[in-house]
Amino acid sequence: MWSRSIRSRVPLVFNQGRLFSSSLPFRNAPKTFGSIRKEFANQTPSMSSTSKQVEELKQQRRVPNEQVVKYVLHCSFTKNNTHLTLTEVVEDKNFLKNNEQLSSNEQALYYLQLPQRVKVSLSTGCVGFRKAQRGEYEAGYQTAAKMFETIETRGYLKNKPLEVVFKDFGKGRQGFVSALTGKEGTNIRGRISRLTDKTKLKFGGVRMPRPRRL
Repeated sequence: MWSRSIRSRVPLVFNQGRLFSSSLPFRNAPKTFGSIRKEFANQTPSMSSTSKQVEELKQQRRVPNEQVVKYVLHCSFTKNNTHLTLTEVVEDKNFLKNNEQLSSNEQALYYLQLPQRVKVSLSTGCVGFRKAQRGEYEAGYQTAAKMFETIETRGYLKNKPLEVVFKDFGKGRQGFVSALTGKEGTNIRGRISRLTDKTKLKFGGVRMPRPRRL
């Protein structure tokens, strides 16, 4: 009896209280993010175009205008090896325009420490010396001659000065100086504008280890 009354009432309630229909749109339906974005794009087409133009102008403004200022030849003469590295010092002509938000101290620090790019790097092992031979005079001489030859063949130092930086006092240092003052460095000597010794000096500190006795 009770189940029959429920079965008889359910379809009546469902038919009378139907609120949704697949054929008619629901007026108060919530808007999705995609629909809002489409409406905003249709209403304001000019804003998107102006933003693209602003981004293009920013990208054109941020394009670096790099220029090589000078070349630096870093020479490390350790007890067991000789390392020679040629770098180019690059300056961005548009640095001040692209970095107006920086302070005057930060802008001055950029020009005091201009970035460097490695062009050539050689060691005694690249010339053919192995093991204990890498720390000798002849190894430093041959490495310096190879470096000077590479600089000339690749066309570096065109109307640009060269700075030579020394470090440490290995046997290869004297070999480098001999190659620079000899015929191997004829086309390099005239480009040198500055010589710097970057060897670290010790002041105080702990006691050094005893020298090796053979």
